[in-house]
Amino acid sequence: MRPMVRNAFLCVILLCFWGCEQKTAKLQKSVVPPDKTLFETGSEYLKKSQYIKARLAFQTLMNTYPDSEMAPDAVLAIGDSYYDEGGTENLLQAEDSYKNFIVFFPTHPKAAEAALKVIALNHKMERPPDRDQQYSFKTLEAINSFLRQFPDSDFVPIVNQYKLEVQENLALSDLGVGQFYGDKGNFAGARGRFQGIVAQYPRFSRMDDVLFGLAGVQEKSNNPEEAAINYGKIASAYPFSKHNEEAIARLNSLGKPVPPVDEQLAAMNQARLKPPEGFSPLKPFIEFGKALGIVSAPDLYEEAKKAVEETKTAEAAAAKAAGSQAGGDIQVQSTIRKSASGETQDTTIIGPVPEQKQPSNEEKKKEASKTRKKKVKQPS
Repeated sequence: MRPMVRNAFLCVILLCFWGCEQKTAKLQKSVVPPDKTLFETGSEYLKKSQYIKARLAFQTLMNTYPDSEMAPDAVLAIGDSYYDEGGTENLLQAEDSYKNFIVFFPTHPKAAEAALKVIALNHKMERPPDRDQQYSFKTLEAINSFLRQFPDSDFVPIVNQYKLEVQENLALSDLGVGQFYGDKGNFAGARGRFQGIVAQYPRFSRMDDVLFGLAGVQEKSNNPEEAAINYGKIASAYPFSKHNEEAIARLNSLGKPVPPVDEQLAAMNQARLKPPEGFSPLKPFIEFGKALGIVSAPDLYEEAKKAVEETKTAEAAAAKAAGSQAGGDIQVQSTIRKSASGETQDTTIIGPVPEQKQPSNEEKKKEASKTRKKKVKQPS
């Protein structure tokens, strides 16, 4: 009797332990990992624009769980907190975070977006052409770095467009400085600025102004041969320019032939012209606000994302339309097959309708001959 009681008691104890173990396992499965909790907490703070609290949560995650799979996202989120907060100091902090993210996680799916934000934040700090251009140079450097590191990114077309815009701004700055030097009699300084534009920014929309300024400086520096070359470029490639008539007059004065107009090159150069800005009474106030940092430049990152999404949507719509047009050529084939176990299987195949081969003339003749023979053999 006693052995039976002892065995029953042991069974009860084992059942209790087993039940406790099952409950513990379920509790462990339901508990959210602490690194994920920290990331979600930081994300909530970021949505509420509580940037310091958000950065504290993300930094705690990185320090406490450096090997967590959430660590890369935490680095990126710290950069986003500085980016969203704005201001020169915060944007510089964001740039450091994004660059660190790209260095430590170069193959991460969001690495290209981080590089794009480096471009965007420097663009936010750019100044007009008559001001310091250090951030324009930094934007151009970030663009070139993006194109080297992520040549297959969906953002490449729009980044190339941004590159042209930044180069336009830098060329405008050099043009203004070159014209100032020329007016002050500093011909060497003016020549250096104009030649720099020709070499570095060949797609500048106001290249005719550059060539005319360069030719004038060269002529005043007793270098008529080089001046004639640049006057000739205006006459042949910029017939629409306001300097065209004067360039032709200067060629005649120097005793140089006037080259014929290159229609193709002239059309290409004219297409690069920027449309004139309409009058706006608010423009001076907007420019003043930009100088003070009150009015911010457009967010290139958001513009790029929107452009890529619109492109993908258009491509998907085009593919859908092409598929619907070909829908009439789709046929469904159902085949009954037996498996190895003897069970029947219905296999459905969807695909284009196979082309029906038309019978040749010989085959038609043979078929007609068979039909006649059958009719002859039929009893009357």
